Order: sequence, then C-alpha cells, then structure tokens
Amino acid sequence: MADIIKELFWLPREEQEDILDNLSREYNPLEIDGEVFMVPKEVTNLIDSLVLQVNKLRVKVGEMGKIGKESY
Repeated sequence: MADIIKELFWLPREEQEDILDNLSREYNPLEIDGEVFMVPKEVTNLIDSLVLQVNKLRVKVGEMGKIGKESY
C-alpha cells in the first residue's frame, strides 16, 4: 500500500501527477553567469553533446578559442 504525501493530498490529480513526475527525474546543477539552475539530466546531456560538436567543428576549421560568452 502506498504512503500518502500530505502536501499533495488536496491538490488536483493532474498537479499531483506533475509534481510526482518531476520528483522522479534526475536533475543536475548548471551554472550560468554565476547563477545555478537545476535542470533535467537530458538537458545537461544535450549541452555536453553540443559542446563536443562545437569543439569538433573548431578543430576542422583550425580555429582556437574559448567556448561561451566572451569577456567584454
């Protein structure tokens, strides 16, 4: 038998399902401009994949440089 989560008991069923779905996901910290955001693991994987693709393109065209926002 499942335990009751008291904080969710009075919420509509759809909201309960959304909350429980979010709780079942794995989140990773992502720092942007000194602020930390918790994002789903899939987003972190996408960003990592894009960084690798950019690095491969830079090697192909012979560019050197930093990935990300340039300092002003």
